[in-house]
Amino acid sequence: MKIVAFCLFWVLICATPGVMAQQTAAPHQSWDVLRQLQAGEKIQVDRKTVKKKLSGKFVSLSDTELAIERKGKAESISRDEVKNIWRVKGPSRKKQVIFAAIGGTAGAFLGLAIAIGLALDPCNGSCAGEATGATAAAIGLPVAGVFAGRALAGSRERTLIYSAP
Repeated sequence: MKIVAFCLFWVLICATPGVMAQQTAAPHQSWDVLRQLQAGEKIQVDRKTVKKKLSGKFVSLSDTELAIERKGKAESISRDEVKNIWRVKGPSRKKQVIFAAIGGTAGAFLGLAIAIGLALDPCNGSCAGEATGATAAAIGLPVAGVFAGRALAGSRERTLIYSAP
């Protein structure tokens, strides 16, 4: 039984390279995969010659080039120049709203606590500085909390959809 298992093991090891050679290219190495992109979808393009990545919205695709919109202008990239193409997806709108609400609420409570603390502080002459600080805390901290919450909602997710062979 050990001899049969040993022989079977070596047959499988020797046959593996032949099986691997018959497989087709990886799905993300086909230019035709990009035809599934919809106009306006956010993508990021890594180029072979330049390290700077191009980000923009997908416009169109031909057999020889890819067109994206960057900063309101259409830009074409040759197929030979493309190294990788990534689909970029940000956090969902619902997640952004929830995190912004949490951040705004936390900022409002903190701003209110600081404003009340400054309002109850006895003034030595003029109370203009305390009133300004209380107003700034009551307005500024909730706004800052909203922005911090949206930032904490997460960053963009990148999914590789094309890699040059």
